[in-house]
Amino acid sequence: MTLVRLFGSTLFELVGVLMLMPVLTVQLAVRGEPPWLIGLFGASLYLAIFFVTPFTARITRRFGLREVYIATGLIPLLVVSVFMLSDYVALWLIAVAVLGCSGGLRWVAAESYVASAASDERRGAVVGAFQAMVGACFVLGPLALTATGTDGRFPFAVSALLLAAGLACLIGLAPLQRVDDTPAPGAFTLLLRERPLLVLAALIGGFFESGPSTFLPVEALESGVSGRAAAALVAVLGVGGFVVQFPLGALADRYPERTLLRACLGAGLLGALLLVMDERWPLLLWCTAFIWGAAGGGIYTLAMVAVAHRYTGVALVGATSALVFAFSAGAALSPALSGVVMQWWPSFGFACLMSAVALTGLLAMRDRGVIQSGAR
Repeated sequence: MTLVRLFGSTLFELVGVLMLMPVLTVQLAVRGEPPWLIGLFGASLYLAIFFVTPFTARITRRFGLREVYIATGLIPLLVVSVFMLSDYVALWLIAVAVLGCSGGLRWVAAESYVASAASDERRGAVVGAFQAMVGACFVLGPLALTATGTDGRFPFAVSALLLAAGLACLIGLAPLQRVDDTPAPGAFTLLLRERPLLVLAALIGGFFESGPSTFLPVEALESGVSGRAAAALVAVLGVGGFVVQFPLGALADRYPERTLLRACLGAGLLGALLLVMDERWPLLLWCTAFIWGAAGGGIYTLAMVAVAHRYTGVALVGATSALVFAFSAGAALSPALSGVVMQWWPSFGFACLMSAVALTGLLAMRDRGVIQSGAR
């Protein structure tokens, strides 16, 4: 029942949270707030995640994984009450920063809890199923707004109900025993010291998740695709990521993660090669979107499975924090680098950049010893 509670809580909580940012940005725009301020809201969320992630292991050792998980389910509910009761932009901005800190802790705590609660034989499949559910939430959250709308207090009230349901799922959640004595201050850097390629893999996964969602529609427009079809490419990216999570997680229970990571990186390289030919065959854009979505999501899932198989307790929390930090860094770096490259080389710059990233990963994965461990 522990896994059922974790899956249910994450589902309700994440859908409720993912409703919030679109509502906030739309309401700010309707009020006539300047674009820089709206952008600051989005940036503050991810800056808060960056800030809190390195301290997750220390916080977890101090308070316990179950307690952190429950607290980070309660904090978003308090944040929503701020949105419902106040219209002050400054207060909203502080609330979003608090939401980001809570979200960063929750991200690490949820994945660590799920990995710890799964059996050794099915850990990859469970982690893959969890990642697939998280991917579905990124569709369900914004989709819920088509029913609630973005005006007034009603979407906030629906979000609050979902968050409350997520908290209710945690009633009776069993604590996990500590199984190691890893010092919390060194837990965050443990993965970088012992298996740096997993950190690199997470960074590349974030790179393939973020950059294409920003610039594939731009590539599509330049290839003569309609604006509506170009926007739909982002949905195809999400479908690609959703479809592969569980199968890859299950395969990771039977085959070396290094082999599967190389396959995902090869798929990312293939997507870049297809993109080069999209001007002659626009249909290849859809193939590239699906492949890159699968590659980005798959790489992160495999890195998480590798960590889950090899670490426990505080060490697992620290290693997961490192993956989340690296993934977020890749997701932030990808659009920025892509924009610069496309400014210099509009025709093939984006495809070449993504090719270079995939090739870097493939070359790095030649080292057999970086991922392997006696734990497997």
